[in-house]
Order: sequence, then C-alpha cells, then structure tokens
Amino acid sequence: MSMSKTFPIELTEDLHKRIRIAAIEEGLTHHHWILKTLEQRVGGEANNRTTSRKRGSTNERANRRR
Repeated sequence: MSMSKTFPIELTEDLHKRIRIAAIEEGLTHHHWILKTLEQRVGGEANNRTTSRKRGSTNERANRRR
C-alpha cells in the first residue's frame, strides 16, 4: 500500500470554478477530478489508496520507501 501525501494549493477563483465545472461534467468530486487529471499528466493509475489518509506505522512507511 502506498502512503498518501497532502499537497495544499491556492487556486484563483476562476480556476477553481473551471475545475468544479469539469468535475461535475465528468460526475466526479473536485478531489477525484484533480487526482485523475494529475495522474493522466504524469502517468500512473488512480485508485482508492491514493485518496486514503490512513497511515501505517513508522516501520511500514520505511519499508515502503525501500
């Protein structure tokens, strides 16, 4: 299981509105639309684990980094 990271960003009101509209058109939440778009751009596959805030123990995190 991969560890999730948070990445707060500031958006202009116009960009936020365009993201909201795009997400609604695709039947997604803002969060899932942004994840899907980023993963399409940089490669990867969206899955539920990327949105989880559950974190493993320190040892589990260290093992995942190896």
